[in-house]
Amino acid sequence: MAGSASPPLGKSAGASVSEQAMALLMRPVRHAVNNLSMVMNANLDAAAPHLPEGERVTRQVLRAREAAVSYDTLVRGFLALGREEGVKGAISTRFMQEVMPLLAMAAGGPLELQTQGPPVLVERRSPSLEAALVLAASGATALPAGPLPPLRLEGRRIGMGWRLPPEAGAALEALGARVEAEGEGAVIELPAG
Repeated sequence: MAGSASPPLGKSAGASVSEQAMALLMRPVRHAVNNLSMVMNANLDAAAPHLPEGERVTRQVLRAREAAVSYDTLVRGFLALGREEGVKGAISTRFMQEVMPLLAMAAGGPLELQTQGPPVLVERRSPSLEAALVLAASGATALPAGPLPPLRLEGRRIGMGWRLPPEAGAALEALGARVEAEGEGAVIELPAG
């Protein structure tokens, strides 16, 4: 990749050859995944209306469509963690819906997002904010086995029903968020956008 800012393999201090290779491939893989997802989703969308209603094959195609959408959301979120840092405004509810698949993975199980009040604009410093929230969600792995408490979103405030790992709190505060203990959990107030 001519003009790439990535250092040559084996030349970056502290990064393994595997890490350098992943960094080198991040942009082209992200582009390829985007193209493959668009083709897969467009073809499933086009095929579904022409299938006989109630048939087994129709149910299978519709389940494949749901899986393709879930796959697309999860992989795009993961690959976005490798993007260059940027700051923009984001609608709080939409932003949280985009990162929920990653947060559920980090938390170790299904997570529900409960929203209250109108959506607001937050400052989205990507990918650092997403990465800090992933670290925050990983605190749920310390909870006893069973269903996870839901995430509560009210405006710019995200309530998590578990204690945050110290590195998550530090990362969030470095991004301008406020972190407060609340009961057995924590509340993160994202910066205004």
